[in-house]
Amino acid sequence: MAESTHEPGRILLVDDLALFRRMLPLRLGALGREVESVPNVEEARSYLAKRRPELILLDVIMPGVDGFAYCRELKADPRTKDIPVVMLTDVKANAHDRSLEAGADDYMPKRIDDAVMRIRVQLHMHLMELRKKAGGTPVPAGQASILLASPSSSLQAQLSAQFAQDGHTTRILESVDSIVAEIHPEDRLLVMDMDLGLESMHKALAELRMEPTTAGLPILLLCAKEQLDQLTAIEFMVDDVLWKPLNAQVNRHRLRYLLELGFRTLGRT
Repeated sequence: MAESTHEPGRILLVDDLALFRRMLPLRLGALGREVESVPNVEEARSYLAKRRPELILLDVIMPGVDGFAYCRELKADPRTKDIPVVMLTDVKANAHDRSLEAGADDYMPKRIDDAVMRIRVQLHMHLMELRKKAGGTPVPAGQASILLASPSSSLQAQLSAQFAQDGHTTRILESVDSIVAEIHPEDRLLVMDMDLGLESMHKALAELRMEPTTAGLPILLLCAKEQLDQLTAIEFMVDDVLWKPLNAQVNRHRLRYLLELGFRTLGRT
């Protein structure tokens, strides 16, 4: 078997639907990542015997071996276990939990908003690049300081309580005016609510990303589904998105990646 070669920034899509294989590169186009695709698991195995992408997008429902079974195979193989796998499906029957149980790093519905898809893909590819630079060194578990900016008292209470259950501390802001001055050196994540207003958020995000001390701070955006169409204005300044109503299990899963990102970009204070 030929030894696989590293393909910088490359994505492998495994999906039996020709239309989806044609459309996905267009949906991800703004990321500037190369997407190669195969229609089934057999061809994915042949591809991975020769090449090593930085991310695998894996359909669930395919003829022959399905995505869940193939994900287990990928994660059991020392050659591929470290490649992030994101499951894609329109199946609504507990697909998120089943994807994680199969060893997938993440799950996205195929009909997810294009901007959210780009943000999620970019998050995993960024983490993959940082892990390689660190030589695969794992991130130690520990408490984190989280800054939550939201005008909603119920959301403030909900997330503060959930973060506290996992040992994290939360500071609350009700606006994002002079946001850079509100960031503490120990902060490892900023959670921003779209209810703060797109104009205010755009200004705050631009300020954060231009300031060297806060440019690498991970940012999680919370929005209602009817606000998703506003994402294109700010998608390249945020690291992840959750839509309301929030789910504690999903929150915890996404938080794990964002805190890893914070550790790898900012270190531990």
